[in-house]
Amino acid sequence: MKVRFFIDGPDGLISFDAEHTKIPLPWGLDPGGAAITYGPYFAAIADFLSGSDWQALLTALGQHLDRVVFWQEIESIEVISQKHGAFYHVAQLRVEISGRVFSLALNCAFGAQKQTFLESEFALLRELNKRFPLGMIPSAYVLGGSPGAVQGDGLALRAFIAEWFEGFHEFHLSRKSVGESPGIKVWGVRNSESFLDAHETLLLYSQASAILTAYFDAYSFQQIYPWHHAAGDFILKKQQDGVELRLITVRGYRPLLTLEPGGMDKWIPIVHFFINLSLRMRLDRLDGTGEMVWANSACLHGVVSGFLKKWEQKAKDDPGLPAAPQVLEVLRSFTHEEWLPFAGLVLDDGLVEADEFQFIQPRLEEHVVSLCEVLKAMDG
Repeated sequence: MKVRFFIDGPDGLISFDAEHTKIPLPWGLDPGGAAITYGPYFAAIADFLSGSDWQALLTALGQHLDRVVFWQEIESIEVISQKHGAFYHVAQLRVEISGRVFSLALNCAFGAQKQTFLESEFALLRELNKRFPLGMIPSAYVLGGSPGAVQGDGLALRAFIAEWFEGFHEFHLSRKSVGESPGIKVWGVRNSESFLDAHETLLLYSQASAILTAYFDAYSFQQIYPWHHAAGDFILKKQQDGVELRLITVRGYRPLLTLEPGGMDKWIPIVHFFINLSLRMRLDRLDGTGEMVWANSACLHGVVSGFLKKWEQKAKDDPGLPAAPQVLEVLRSFTHEEWLPFAGLVLDDGLVEADEFQFIQPRLEEHVVSLCEVLKAMDG
């Protein structure tokens, strides 16, 4: 079986050949990463895919298509190096069967710590998809690896094959020109359509908030965390009537509050989740890797509406939860003076990167004032 390899570059796909073998992989925000190059990286992927008569790939395809897939059916395989972050390298697998092309995601990790994260995420994706069959996070199919050393340094490949969301793209806050307020720029689309308009931006924040609310457990207070716009955790597909979002990674699932024996007042974790959600939704890095940036307060209309709409559905499915109007009433009962000290505590609990506190803390008062205004304007 011939496997073709490609590198997704700024100008499109580049067919991998001998001259690319010694080019180092990009490492995102991880300056201390080992300088693994494309040659050994692709070789390790080839070993993983072809091992045990292509068993990992056939198993993943079988789960994806919900039927048994035989090796003889596969007409071609393409591996496209797509994304490189602090923990994983993500490749797209394009497999042709009977004239149809099916895409899968291949998440790869090198080094013991990163491989531990990868194995944990594989387990979390499977667990959450079983508990919450919503289709908003990828299905995780097969976990495995290549035992051979990469570049002779003892780093073996560990990887899992998962669902690939076709037609979805990464997005970040960006500026059309110097001095302009940042807006949402979608990567990988034509320049004339790369920035979202106000309506699309509102839908983006609404859907992202709804997704995280859907996976929030209102009894154990567990939630998908950490997540970060700067890491490209959410992806987007532009539609004729708006946008559609997915969350492509689950690094953790835990409560942000320490639960005391005997439980906790149900409202504290709900309000804590809401405030942290509103803060994190506004935070990004310019173009994904630049300076920290803060979304305009207009995005809060989307954040609040997405949270309440999804909570309404959660309460319908589980009458033990407070109804959405009751939740809105509680949120509205706080003045911005009351919100401010609580938001400071939430900020401490939810910090992901070391420099976030210095960036967000001076913006807290503006944030809670804007949040109060949005809550008051919401239909009860």
